[in-house]
Amino acid sequence: MRHRGPDDEGLLFLDQNGQISEVFSGEFGMQDFLSGASHFSQIQEKNMLAGFLHRRLAIIAPENEGHQPISDPERKVWLTFNGEIYNYMSLREELKKSGCLFRTRTDSEVLLQAYKTWGENCLSRLDGMWSFAILDLEKRKLFASVDRTGVKPFYYFKNEKGFCFASEIKAFKDFGIDLRENPKTVSRYLAFGQSDESEETMFNDIFRLGAGRLLKIDLDSQDFKVETYHEWEIEKGFDFQPQLKENERVETIQNLLLEMIGLRLQSDVPLGVCLSGGIDSSTIAGLMANADQLAKNTGIRKAFMAVLPAGSPFDESHFARKMAQRSGFEFFTTQPNQTDFVASFRDLIYTQDEPSPGLNAFSQYEVFKKVAGEGVRVTLDGQGADEIFAGYPRHHESNLFEGVVNSAVPWSSLNFAKEAGINYLRFIIGTQNYLKILQRFKPEYSSLDPRVFEWAGEKNNFFQDVNQGLKHEFSHSSLPFLLKAADRNSMRWSVESRMPFADFSPLVQYLFEIPGSAKIQNGYTKSLLRKAAQAFVPQEIMNRTDKVGFAAPNFQWLAALLSSEQIQSKKNDSEFIDSKSFESAKRKFLHNPQASDYQLIWRIVSFLEWKSVFC
Repeated sequence: MRHRGPDDEGLLFLDQNGQISEVFSGEFGMQDFLSGASHFSQIQEKNMLAGFLHRRLAIIAPENEGHQPISDPERKVWLTFNGEIYNYMSLREELKKSGCLFRTRTDSEVLLQAYKTWGENCLSRLDGMWSFAILDLEKRKLFASVDRTGVKPFYYFKNEKGFCFASEIKAFKDFGIDLRENPKTVSRYLAFGQSDESEETMFNDIFRLGAGRLLKIDLDSQDFKVETYHEWEIEKGFDFQPQLKENERVETIQNLLLEMIGLRLQSDVPLGVCLSGGIDSSTIAGLMANADQLAKNTGIRKAFMAVLPAGSPFDESHFARKMAQRSGFEFFTTQPNQTDFVASFRDLIYTQDEPSPGLNAFSQYEVFKKVAGEGVRVTLDGQGADEIFAGYPRHHESNLFEGVVNSAVPWSSLNFAKEAGINYLRFIIGTQNYLKILQRFKPEYSSLDPRVFEWAGEKNNFFQDVNQGLKHEFSHSSLPFLLKAADRNSMRWSVESRMPFADFSPLVQYLFEIPGSAKIQNGYTKSLLRKAAQAFVPQEIMNRTDKVGFAAPNFQWLAALLSSEQIQSKKNDSEFIDSKSFESAKRKFLHNPQASDYQLIWRIVSFLEWKSVFC
């Protein structure tokens, strides 16, 4: 976990009576702050009740006072915490009025005191992204939680020998856990490209604590509970006259955007932005520039982007550069090539913990490498906007169905009638029948063992209601993977990635309370965001209707990877893969990439690499 926290480390061990056995400050020599701390070399093998092991990335109060695990003065409650509590200053003042005393400037101590004051109900007061665990020695329990959206990760394993958790699955190897494939989740990844849709991982018996969930363990009885403390409520009604409330909605959204960005610019280390040239990241950059201007902040921020070779139809650098210039930001780019991709392929798989559905995860990996190289420790990113404002082309399909059901056909979405019909047909005939048809027209699907389709089950991701589809994407499909990819790729280079659209609860809840039919107008997705943010972003960007994201030269990179020695020499040894068929599919792709389903080829080759790395 050193990459997640290069600035400090700390260890806590408790004996079977719950008494502190050892506190370790390690190489950072912080014994003066934690009086009585023992060095690692003095710790002996003992039958411990519990332990916390923490690596720290110092963002708020980077001095020694931010050391973790942190406890109350009586050392009855201990905390290990990953993330940021953005409203910690206002919570601190509220807690002070109730009699709490503070020894540090950190949000960690505010979180600890909030738990001591309000118990589990403290979660409803937090604005931020978090994954934390608290050892409450008075109540003899472990209490853990993940933020409402699941921005910060928490994985766990439990059996008769005990319980362990970590921010990344790779850490479980050091607990002596046998990492094995989970047939269901591996099959859904291979067949559909789906990942992170449930609390099951691709590793058998290793789970992630989902968004808005908490976990409790009684230290004496070992009683184990996972509960939901937050779930998003959505408006299911249809808005026949969205223009009547549009001005009010746009004004509210703009005020919420300004509020969220102010809180998320808090940092005691350099903070920048990742730009793509699209509406979402440009809005973040524009809001940052506006906040800096109001605060009379004269420092120059840095903006980062992965660019494609000149002449590429997916190159967005023109838009990103224009946004950076308008914001007054210094603009940095990185242009990863196929040689870089092949050389870093294994590390990318190791970084992500689980194979990625697409090659573009490497573009993001390289962006954060550039961010770290320029000395920036925190970035603001645009993930989450599409899943609340309705920003994907497929949302036109749901909009069309919802309109037809309510006898109010959205004519601007009729261009997507063909795609909507095909997807609805897939839904009607069932996933298994559709896959049988797919195998006839795409022979490369024969590379998957027939049992994969049985283990994968139904896909079930067609929604005839915009907001229902958005909630599913926000909580169970597209956003959870995007959050995981950003967390791993940023932390690989010791950078904190903040995602305001995803973690600012008031904005998310307000958007879910607006009927989905009001979010796509006159053929434009994200209609409300375009209008709310137009004061901060050039009109040329706001008028864009294409959708690119972290683009990558997929065919060239995949061809280079398949031709590399590390792949050519690797055996296709897995019960999930038909080795002979996959060899044929690879040859076909290398001969004519455009005639193959490159995404399936990628999923198989990345799965095989993942298996060799972890299993």
